Amino acid sequence: MTTRRQFLHAMGLTATGLALYSCNVGKPPTAQLSEAALAVEPVVDPKTLEKPNITVGYVPVNDCAPFAVAYEKGFFRKYGLNVTLSREASWANSRDGIIFGRLDASPVVSGAVTNARIGAEGARKAPLCAAMTIHRHGNAMTMNKAMWDYGLRPWHEYNGNLEEFGRDFRGYFDALPPEQRIWAVVLSSAIYEYFARYLSAAAGVDPIQEFRIIIIPPPQMVNNIRIGAMQAYMVAEPWNTRAITGNENVGFTFAQGSEIWYGHPDRLLGVMESFINENPKTYRSLVKAMIEACQYCSNPANRPEVAQLITDPSFTGAKPKKGAIDKFTKPGIVGDYNYGGFDNQQRIISDPYTTIFYDSPPKLSC
Repeated sequence: MTTRRQFLHAMGLTATGLALYSCNVGKPPTAQLSEAALAVEPVVDPKTLEKPNITVGYVPVNDCAPFAVAYEKGFFRKYGLNVTLSREASWANSRDGIIFGRLDASPVVSGAVTNARIGAEGARKAPLCAAMTIHRHGNAMTMNKAMWDYGLRPWHEYNGNLEEFGRDFRGYFDALPPEQRIWAVVLSSAIYEYFARYLSAAAGVDPIQEFRIIIIPPPQMVNNIRIGAMQAYMVAEPWNTRAITGNENVGFTFAQGSEIWYGHPDRLLGVMESFINENPKTYRSLVKAMIEACQYCSNPANRPEVAQLITDPSFTGAKPKKGAIDKFTKPGIVGDYNYGGFDNQQRIISDPYTTIFYDSPPKLSC
């Protein structure tokens, strides 16, 4: 178990890593439009749009896929848009980039629009709008090896026995010193924090009094759980799969978000109300391009290609040093999902609804 000295050292490394990572805010991807994209004939004349040249953000997680596809396949170009993509270091940067006008549009976590409207979570009070849902599901909870060693296992192995899980979860957290009772999420308005609090409360651990939730950008999750900055985290793929594959092997997937709330929304396309009012034609073109890209990502025949596309350093940059190029991104896109573990057992579940970019899953209750 991590000592207090190791923990404080880890938190110092975390702060340094975050400072360095924030330097990447707003840097454009290195990818250039492909010949295929350039060959697309626009069905909308750019001259008819109020603002044909726009900047669109994305965050390096699997749900950047529709943005990558719209860019690489020429869907933006098809609808008269000349888009500059901007890689954002965190979900807070993505949200604030829209609010302060650096970005015309960008993905935001599901609670960001409401929080911006009321000025909560440190966000400037602003008329942020949700243009569309980019995807459902696509996220998971990762727990560290110490939790595995204590006896915790993936949720499906409890067979719905909340009492048994609660006993394991409660016992593990009771044994920790207070300063190590930490769970990480990407932003407080993300559905991940709601899930973390819901899960802990259901297990008998007070999510307000008995542990702390910290904010970590998605690509920093694996490094931070390795150095002991937190016991568990929830994030979008590929940063759960990354923790259990390759040379990482620092955790296991406890549950996909879909096991907690089937059909939940995760990412929204954020735009300012003023952008919609001042650029209605541009706004419609943007939404059309993104819907078409989501449809492309949703097609099972396209998913292997999409999983490979987003491994590019311009997007997630999640390329393994060895093995298949899409080893980290494929499980969350194609749906052959590996929960990992430290007992050499295979825990791969085939689920085409691991991430949903367009169609609603079957048996969805609203």
